[in-house]
Amino acid sequence: MEGKGKERSGCTRWIRLLLFALVSGLVLFLAGYDIMWVYANSNPVRREICCSTPLDYGYSFKDVKFSTQDGPVLSGWYIPSKNGAAVILLHGYGANRMEMLGRAVMLADHGYGVFLYDQRASGESEGELRSFGWLDVEDVRAALDLLTTYPDVDQDRIGILGFSQGGQIALRAAAENEQIKAAIAEEPGFSVMEDIPEFNNLYDRWLVFQYRIGLFGIRWRTGVTNPSGVVEGLAKITPRPMMFIASHEEEDAEYIMVRYYYDLVDEPKEWWSVPEAKHGQIPEVRPVEYEAEITDFFNEWLFEDSD
Repeated sequence: MEGKGKERSGCTRWIRLLLFALVSGLVLFLAGYDIMWVYANSNPVRREICCSTPLDYGYSFKDVKFSTQDGPVLSGWYIPSKNGAAVILLHGYGANRMEMLGRAVMLADHGYGVFLYDQRASGESEGELRSFGWLDVEDVRAALDLLTTYPDVDQDRIGILGFSQGGQIALRAAAENEQIKAAIAEEPGFSVMEDIPEFNNLYDRWLVFQYRIGLFGIRWRTGVTNPSGVVEGLAKITPRPMMFIASHEEEDAEYIMVRYYYDLVDEPKEWWSVPEAKHGQIPEVRPVEYEAEITDFFNEWLFEDSD
């Protein structure tokens, strides 16, 4: 009996050590993952802009460079306006202006001037760190300051379209700049944890927890302590019109977030969803309808006072 008791005690000790090792390994793995996530999402993503320009689609353009409030010089293109209106295009996180070139050509086909640029620390733009879009709202202000100097642009006919993280930047920029008369948020992301709605799915809740840790790390690394949120700014945009575009099925977290923003906004607002599309696929999945939705929105709201 005594031997069996010692054997059980020894097994229990080994089981505890094994559990401790597993838990410790999991904690170390998650800590390492979070550290890598923070660095991957704050380091610059510089790429050469290659291998086409608006000229390849028949449009002359200006190479533009403009300074931001805190110093970095951003690089982009401007396609001159033929109808007096212009649209600022904002790419997703980790991408550059090339992601928006197809949208730029589409708008230029309808006479719009188009201003697209590499966000800070992306593409060919300067910047030591990316900040999850937090500092980019001021960069939109700098883009607006330049855009309004162009003689082909009517200052009362400026819109903005942002994709993914560019969508959350577009909404936050519209909240801070009344010169933006109409805004389209295509599959917009979030800026702060307060932007995220309540999720029922355990996996989505786990992702929210991981994002909370990750955003804390980006704040620590960038020194941005009080970034503005999407939700807090939505009321500042009304009564200027907004359009929200969502991909995925209704139960998906991305759809739920975009719908959450839309439901918080007063009229005038528009909604369009493409359930069969994944993130970033909408222009390819429904190209004809996409072009009609985008151009009809800007045609209506940037020219609403036209005869």
